Amino acid sequence: MLGTVNAAATLTNLATIKDARNCRDADPFQTTVRGLASYTLPKVDVLISGTVRSQPSLERVATWQVPNTVIRDIIGRLPPGGLATGNTNVDILDNDHRLYADNRRTQIDMRFAKIFRFGPRRLDVGVDLGNLLNTNYATTYENTYQYSAGNAAMGGTWNNPTAIYTARFVRWNLTVDF
Repeated sequence: MLGTVNAAATLTNLATIKDARNCRDADPFQTTVRGLASYTLPKVDVLISGTVRSQPSLERVATWQVPNTVIRDIIGRLPPGGLATGNTNVDILDNDHRLYADNRRTQIDMRFAKIFRFGPRRLDVGVDLGNLLNTNYATTYENTYQYSAGNAAMGGTWNNPTAIYTARFVRWNLTVDF
């Protein structure tokens, strides 16, 4: 019986996270670094440039879809506006319990181009090397925490990556300035 009382208190508190006690919402200090450098080798007219981007890891969210019948059994009534056959979404992670992915997102891109000059016109023939270090960090995650009796599913597929950053690539380019 004690577990039922604790579960009711938890569901009630999680459903009302945005109350007067939690009115201060300050994000943690995180740094983003971006840089761009470009240089043209003067005697051979070759353009070399690179970009660096380092961003903090993504903030994670967890939405728990609890069947309304379970909520009715715990608190003795359906949630406001809830149907007996529906679910109620409960945000598990609040402002005091933030979760972030475990890595920074760093990417380096390079460009090499040969410059051809024709009077006032200019032609650049080059190659772009994207994601030079071939990083493979996740860009999106599964946000739904799967409900199961006794938490047997342990969240199901929650927090699994659903997309990753594009792998290393080469792109040929031609630029005409006139």
